[in-house]
Amino acid sequence: MGIGYLGARMMWDARWRDVGFDNVLTLGHQSLHLFPAEARYFRNAYRDMLGTAAPATADHHWDDYVDDFLRGYLGAQSVTVLDASAYEGAEAIHDMNYPVPRAWHDRYDVIIDGGSLEHIFNVPVAFSNLANMLKVGGTIFINTPANNMMGHGFYQFSPELMFRIFAEANGFALRDVLLYEARYPGVELTKKDTVYKVVDPEGVRQRVGLLNSKPVIMMVEARKIRDAEMFATPPLQSDYVATWNSGGGDGSAPPSWRRRVKQTFRSLPMGVRGPIQGIRQKRAFSLKNETCYTRERWLP
Repeated sequence: MGIGYLGARMMWDARWRDVGFDNVLTLGHQSLHLFPAEARYFRNAYRDMLGTAAPATADHHWDDYVDDFLRGYLGAQSVTVLDASAYEGAEAIHDMNYPVPRAWHDRYDVIIDGGSLEHIFNVPVAFSNLANMLKVGGTIFINTPANNMMGHGFYQFSPELMFRIFAEANGFALRDVLLYEARYPGVELTKKDTVYKVVDPEGVRQRVGLLNSKPVIMMVEARKIRDAEMFATPPLQSDYVATWNSGGGDGSAPPSWRRRVKQTFRSLPMGVRGPIQGIRQKRAFSLKNETCYTRERWLP
């Protein structure tokens, strides 16, 4: 997949907020995909922020590796590529299905996944490796498929998973979970400037789902706030936890009007009730559902 405009923009904004990119690790040797207007945005933003011309990386070519962008625009002093083989010039060779060496712990200020995690079978170990290699105060950036990319990798991840993984119990503070749509299976082929900020399902006490017809990529930014054993307690899906913790009455209280409406609705024949319920579900599982998604424009 690599890094496109929105992934690069997330990191650029983070740099000028408070994220240091001194020592960077990328999962795989990631390419940078910028259309001319997008490359021009970064040149102009660099000049505006620093008062000087953009570095030579301004002469970016499609599919160049992201390394020069990390050094020239984000201030990286060191960029290390981790991969399962040396095929694309990785310096750190390791199969992420297995724990990384202890000597690699607490080494990096930033770890970037531009589309590798979905190809790793042992997902809990892979996420634990990321957490262990990251310094306290360091930041993880993730770009990964979320919808309509079946067959791209082993998995498509849900926002719920990211909220449960990058939780305080695991030593993290989650800043953002964002989604964006693409037109084509090769998501880098689409110019994109719209993202949807995702709410934590635990906060709204409901599933945050999506039914759509386009490929969807999820971007995540999370900061490590302390050392912790990842998954010491395995995460649980929040809507189930809410149901289990809600308890139940003894049946003596009179039903509320909402409950009476639900009971009446459930008494309808399935041929009537099914389509109505299905339409409601489609509305709920839409990016237009403002309870779950907030639309933002990141114009280049």
